[in-house]
Order: sequence, then structure tokens, then C-alpha cells
Amino acid sequence: IFPSPVVARYIRVNPCSWFHSGSICMRVEILGCPLPDPNNYYHRRNEVITTDDLDFKHHGYKEMRQFMKVVNELCPNITRIYNIGKSQNGLKLYAIEISDNPGEHEVGEPEFRYTAGSHGNEVLGRELLLLLMQFMCLEYLSGNQRIRHLVEETRIHLLPSVNPDGYEKAFEVGSELSGWSLGRWTNDGIDVHHNFPDLNSMLWEAESKKWIPRKMA
Repeated sequence: IFPSPVVARYIRVNPCSWFHSGSICMRVEILGCPLPDPNNYYHRRNEVITTDDLDFKHHGYKEMRQFMKVVNELCPNITRIYNIGKSQNGLKLYAIEISDNPGEHEVGEPEFRYTAGSHGNEVLGRELLLLLMQFMCLEYLSGNQRIRHLVEETRIHLLPSVNPDGYEKAFEVGSELSGWSLGRWTNDGIDVHHNFPDLNSMLWEAESKKWIPRKMA
């Protein structure tokens, strides 16, 4: 399709003319960036299938747990699996830590956490985090300097399924019969995505009562 290799590709579709019959004339623009790729993530030809080792599929709870175990066994020096508790149905909420010193809190080192699957029937987030942990492990082993810098200078936590009960419920019925809401909430009817602590109100109340000074940026 492209006369020369590009790193990034974008397609923009703009309507140009509307006709009384209901048809439309569209303008399609394909944009590419002809810059060299320093990490060689993008192959220099148009591939119709993936050429890497990433595992593209939907993972149920047991498969997800096994997937995380495989990543941990492949990169035991930079990963640690732990859980933050259990769902109402007793499924453990597994997370994986990626760090050059897993299990150790290093003073001054930044940490961040990615979570997915708050709505159990929204499956993409789980797969993205599973692929991310697998990608980081494989790239670390291959010597990718960008990934090595992330692992050595940051403590990363990936929790791919906050609502495993909802996922399993929606998965058993299937997308054709489950509707938009089955599995969205936990078994006791809580929307996890809208159920985080309201830390802002606590701060504002403390400031209004002069318990702490108000800080202006």
C-alpha cells in the first residue's frame, strides 16, 4: 500500500459531499511518518499477521492466572505475583509487580498501577494488561534499553481483572445473549468503576475546617 516504510500510520475519513439519494462522497487520507524506528518495533514490510510471540486470545480466570504464572516463571528476577484480596465468589484478585527488586519498596522510586476489568463484561483491558506484562518481560530479556530503564527506575503494578466474577458471568452466557449489563457489576451489585474513595471531598472538608492549610498551585 505504501511506497516506502513508515513508523506510524493514520487513516482520516472526511465527508466531502452529500447527495439527495443518501449516498456520500468521502475523502480518505492516509498519513505516515517516514522516520526510522530506533527500537525496530515495526517491520519494514506490510505484515498481514503478527510476527512476534505475544499471545493474542481471550483469557478466562484460570487462563489469566496461568498466563501470569508463565510470565513470572519466564522473568522471575523482575516479577512478583500477589493478590489484593478476593471477590465475592472467592476469586483472588491477582496483580503482578514488575521491578528490578520485586517485593521491595525503594525510597524515592516512582510507582504506578494499571487496573482493568472494573466492568467485568468489558474484556479489552484485561487482555491489554496481560500483553503488556508479557511484552515487558520479553523485551527485558532481549535487552531493550527503554524497557530495562522502566524496570530499573520504576515499580510497576498490573492488575488485569478487578471484577473477575462479572467477567466469568458474561463469558459463560456469551456476548450474543448477555446484553450490555450482564457482568458489568459485581455479584452484590456494585459498580467498581464508580466506587473509589472520594478523596477530594475529604481534602476539601479538611481545608474548609482549617485542619490543613490550603495549597495553591
